[in-house]
Amino acid sequence: MFFFALASGLTILLLVGYWRDWRRVQRQPRFCAPAPLPADAPLVSILIPARNEERAIGRSVAGALAQDYPQFEVVVVDDGSTDGTAARLAELANSKLRVLAGQPLPAGWVGKCNACQQLGETAHGEWLLYLDADTAPAPQLTSVLMSYATAKNLDLVTVLPLLELGTFWERVILPPFLGMITTLYPLERFEDPQVRPDQVFANGPCILIRREAYEAIGGHGAVRNEVLEDVQLAQALRRAGYRLGGGEGFDYLRVRMYNNGREVAEGLMKNAAAGYRSGGMRSGWIALRQFILALGPYWILASGAALLALGSDTLGWSILALGLGSLVVSLLLWGWLYRRLYRLSGWYGLLWPLGMMSYLLIAGWGMWRVGSGRGVVWKGRTYTG
Repeated sequence: MFFFALASGLTILLLVGYWRDWRRVQRQPRFCAPAPLPADAPLVSILIPARNEERAIGRSVAGALAQDYPQFEVVVVDDGSTDGTAARLAELANSKLRVLAGQPLPAGWVGKCNACQQLGETAHGEWLLYLDADTAPAPQLTSVLMSYATAKNLDLVTVLPLLELGTFWERVILPPFLGMITTLYPLERFEDPQVRPDQVFANGPCILIRREAYEAIGGHGAVRNEVLEDVQLAQALRRAGYRLGGGEGFDYLRVRMYNNGREVAEGLMKNAAAGYRSGGMRSGWIALRQFILALGPYWILASGAALLALGSDTLGWSILALGLGSLVVSLLLWGWLYRRLYRLSGWYGLLWPLGMMSYLLIAGWGMWRVGSGRGVVWKGRTYTG
């Protein structure tokens, strides 16, 4: 009976966890069509840092220039690119586009923070909209964000974009990883006046921020040495008393974060140690939770099979039934998440446990490399902390 009680308890915990994940996604705020904006709406500066982005920068800048918002400018900083980024930007010349040559990286600064600070200092807008160079903004994006920020009197608005997943390892690893992030930082809590700074984040591909608030905390200079500058920027604003919000913006923004398995591994290794420092023990608990949810049904099934092999037929079959039930529920949830959040076949849900284990291995390897002083390399720069 002890083994059955243990398996039953784990099954209940798993089912509660799956239900909570389903409910969390259902409750995430979603952006909708914007309210009409006056012709004299505040000027928005759309700011794009770019380093070695010749493959993606054209789509990003073209989308930024096509915004239907009444007043905006687009500023791009070429952050020391060694590929064809500069040539691609020259092809996109437009009266609303300014291209800056990035300044050398000062001591104590992370590359993206340095680029974003330069953009913020040269921008003319009352609002700053930071976009990553691998994004594809729809024409309504700026209007949607400004309508949302104005209606709710927010100082920062961030977006969960539709993540474009092209290759096998992108599709396997990134959904479980992002599920862990949104569990650690639940979007539905962001607008709560009582939310703690460590419970909020901003998503780097798209951050709209009121210039007054940005300058009050020192801009990206406040997070100059942070690899996860988006998370730390949002938390610095929250500590200063500013209001944050965010939501799903699948119809208004797409992003291709990585293009193959090697890039996935390098990018996630870069973020792993910084992510643990940012989330503290909460990060560890969430990682453990997600690991148990991913592998728990298989542990129960293995226990039932072992008992059958030992001759405990009734107990073995009972535990196998518990394991099979929890596995079916988990696969239904993961399949639904793939369809709902990534617009992919629900059959990919079968690979969720593989993706979770792969991410944890990548994260562990990245944390070891950073902790041992070897660092990890991303876009030609080495990150050691």
